[in-house]
Amino acid sequence: MGLFLLGILGGVALSLFFSFGPAFFSQIQTSVHYGFRNAVPFTYGVSTSDILIVTLLLLISRNIPIDDMLAILNTRWVRYAGAGVVAGFGFYTMFLKTRHTAEVSENDRINFRNVQIPSRLNVYLHGLTLNFFNPLIWIYWSTMVTILVFGEGEISLGQRYLFFAGVLFATLSMDILKCKLASLLQNIITYRFLKAFNKSVGIILIGFAVFMVISTMPRFESKTSNQKSVEMMQEIMHKNPPKIKQPTQ
Repeated sequence: MGLFLLGILGGVALSLFFSFGPAFFSQIQTSVHYGFRNAVPFTYGVSTSDILIVTLLLLISRNIPIDDMLAILNTRWVRYAGAGVVAGFGFYTMFLKTRHTAEVSENDRINFRNVQIPSRLNVYLHGLTLNFFNPLIWIYWSTMVTILVFGEGEISLGQRYLFFAGVLFATLSMDILKCKLASLLQNIITYRFLKAFNKSVGIILIGFAVFMVISTMPRFESKTSNQKSVEMMQEIMHKNPPKIKQPTQ
């Protein structure tokens, strides 16, 4: 259970400091717009995509070097495809209208009980699609796998799954907490604020898409190469590998 608890601690840290991507802003927007219960499926969709990505990377890492996988993820057309998905959600969010049957009150408040809410399946697929087709998420988890897969045979595949189970459990728990906190804003926001908030989130998502595109440019890529950071981490891990006690037979 040591690796599982270590994964939980790592997942909490990652969620607090490194989770501010397209899925995060869409999750906050969905929570504010539709409330906690109707936004939780979005979080489940993001978590499902994370589980799929990590599982695939762990399986692939047994036969294909992570460096080769990162090279594929950093190709221009993969970035363009991911940018197209993120930008599509961004434009959709920018022009998203608060559909409600009740009139807005004199103080510009919205009766959220009458807001027409999409099906939870659609919300779930929204989270899954936005996260799964974002190349930056694949690179993010590839880096995590690279950090863990150090040395030769020092950590078994089962131990790696145990560690990432803790990471994913903590990440999901933190995302649900963020979802709950964001939904509390429904009590204080106005209709004008909600429209401005939707546009802001849309612009942020489009900004991420633009970043994915310009990061493929040679000059920009040479300065922000993810490959260099991974190589540095691999070198550090090989020189000073963590001492993890192997289970007794």
